[in-house]
Amino acid sequence: MTHSKFRSPLFVLTLALAMPALAVLGATARPAVAVAGEGEAEGEAMTVDVLMEGFATMPGLYADFRQEVHFGMLARPLVDEGTLHFSDGRLARRTLVPALSVVVIDADGIEFGDSKGSERIDLDGKPAVRQFVDAFTMIFAGDRGGLERLYRIEFVPGEGRTWTMNLIPKVSPMDKVIDRVEVSGVDLAITKMRVLEHGGDETVTSFSKVDTARRYTAAEKAHLFSVN
Repeated sequence: MTHSKFRSPLFVLTLALAMPALAVLGATARPAVAVAGEGEAEGEAMTVDVLMEGFATMPGLYADFRQEVHFGMLARPLVDEGTLHFSDGRLARRTLVPALSVVVIDADGIEFGDSKGSERIDLDGKPAVRQFVDAFTMIFAGDRGGLERLYRIEFVPGEGRTWTMNLIPKVSPMDKVIDRVEVSGVDLAITKMRVLEHGGDETVTSFSKVDTARRYTAAEKAHLFSVN
């Protein structure tokens, strides 16, 4: 079955926009004391390297999300709420509000399912989405060099352990669509991600109940990472 919504480049890109945020979520549940043991004193400003080290050691991820998509032509944002799951290189985004739907993203493609059926698209021929997937993989691997080939990283430590990280796309076609991705947090906990497009539209995602120590059973994987 073909879903006109899923064929929309903006819809596909919106799904991919969750990836940089999830990568930062990969470190949220790790206590500051564990990082301090690697040479960072408690109370010292956060750094990119500390975050990247945390990304590389995450066994799995669970989080609640609330996403608001702000279009200039609309008086009110479009709001989605649901849960995010990551395990074995796969990301599952399960939307609960306003309607039930599932998106599963892996290294080769994106699969979408709702009450009307399901559809899978490969990443070949969609370079902007492919770049987000590649960046997602690089962050989880702690591959700062690979990430910097796609984004210019502006990392701004704040007071105490607060920080803001801006990711500015450097390669085409992503740099033609996205102005920047802003991620903010405190210590190793992300609070919000903003994706700003060149046209002025933006997507704001807030995260809560993050568990990066989550280990999914075989039964959970079969259910959560399926669109059926």
